[in-house]
Amino acid sequence: MINKTLLFERLMENVTETVFFKDLESRFIAINKSGAHKFGLENPADVIGKTDFDFFAIIHAQKAMEDEHQILLTQKPIVNIEEREVFNDENRSVKWTSTSKFPLFDETGVLIGTYGITKDITEQKQHFEAISQLKVQVESILNAVPSMIFVKDEVGKYVMANQAAKDFFNPVDGEIIGKSDIDLGFPAETAQRYLKTDRLVIETKKPAFYSDEKTLNRDGMEQWHQSIKVPFSTSEDHTQAVLSVVTDVTQRIEYEVELTDSLNVISKQNERLSNFAHIVSHNLRNHAGGISMLISLLEKSDNYVEKKELFELLSKASSRLNETIVDLNDIIDTQNKVEVDLKSIDFKDTFIGIKEVLRTEIYKNKVVIEEDIEEGLKLNYSPAYLESILLNLLSNAIKYRSRKRDPVIIVKAWKNDERILLLIKDNGRGIDLEKYGNKLFGMYKTFHNNENAKGIGLYITKNQIEALGGNIKVESKPDEGATFYVDFGKHQKNRILVPV
Repeated sequence: MINKTLLFERLMENVTETVFFKDLESRFIAINKSGAHKFGLENPADVIGKTDFDFFAIIHAQKAMEDEHQILLTQKPIVNIEEREVFNDENRSVKWTSTSKFPLFDETGVLIGTYGITKDITEQKQHFEAISQLKVQVESILNAVPSMIFVKDEVGKYVMANQAAKDFFNPVDGEIIGKSDIDLGFPAETAQRYLKTDRLVIETKKPAFYSDEKTLNRDGMEQWHQSIKVPFSTSEDHTQAVLSVVTDVTQRIEYEVELTDSLNVISKQNERLSNFAHIVSHNLRNHAGGISMLISLLEKSDNYVEKKELFELLSKASSRLNETIVDLNDIIDTQNKVEVDLKSIDFKDTFIGIKEVLRTEIYKNKVVIEEDIEEGLKLNYSPAYLESILLNLLSNAIKYRSRKRDPVIIVKAWKNDERILLLIKDNGRGIDLEKYGNKLFGMYKTFHNNENAKGIGLYITKNQIEALGGNIKVESKPDEGATFYVDFGKHQKNRILVPV
């Protein structure tokens, strides 16, 4: 027959956890060897008659006694409660334990006290606290990173997201964990594409890099992102997932676009300067040659009448040369500005001002102007440039009116996304674009034999529009009028460099 007493003694001697028995007053009636060492006692019998108040600080001893009284009252055990044991020794030592306590009955079933077992979990607790602290530090770092960092499982549900990701997705209820891309407002096609790329990373177990992808945030603003995706395994159940790091590269893309636009402007300016140099050389050479020939004839002539005629011709040649120089100076003024001040301009107010300048021409020629200018339309632009552009286009529409019908000019201006657009349509003589299309915006190009036409208005207009990042197009047929389309470009800063 097994000796139960011997078994109990062996248990009390060898179990590393603290095993204890207490009476109805929470006084120790027995403790094992490990428990005695814990209290600093060599002999377990020395604990008999003592209470937790003899070994622990009051706050812990009081709580332990209350728990034991509750067990005596209800006769229900307390299992695996975590306790912070503060000893009343000189160092006020602290240990963390996991304790279970049970009601103690005698052989007849009478309640005589409590008993329990306490396991030291100090090392595990310190390890857990270190991990928790590290987790807090890592989360702080992740939330401070401007890039979006998030983890999605194999079915596309978010299991982790830093603050940047939460700010970007900005869910209505403020919660992102457990949701899919569709839940967060992405179109089904986009969400399916994201899920497909994530699953590819999981299946291949290889990182993937996605460069310069355009997305829209919840406000509908266009943004560009760069993504790195790597295989990831969650710590709880080792579920396969994908860790994504998404960086906003919108500013870089915008700088690249601005740089490309600037290079295009520089290229066009270089082309215009080359043409300009050719025109200067050609026109001035012609004027100089004519004047030189007239002077040569004057030197040879002795006839008064002939000399008078030659002087008149020389005077006209000189005037034409002066006009050419003035025209070329106007063009230089347009092209050689290094920096242009931009201001917020009310489009309608500017257009009204231009009509005032042309009031006499409009009245004299019975011009009907139909306006459709968006209310409150404003643009950041050079006031001088805008006035020049409108004046040139409107005066041309009047100048090249048809003699077969009363002139009607349609002017429409509106905002489309971030761009300001202008349409000026007339019912005038029109232009044969098949014949003159590639020369329309050239210098000194005229097409209707008007006496006062110089052929530099559209040239200057095109230069001004393109210098500030816009463009101009025309549609026209002979005797069917012309329609000019102006795109003033995206919203500009307060000052803009115009390459020379």
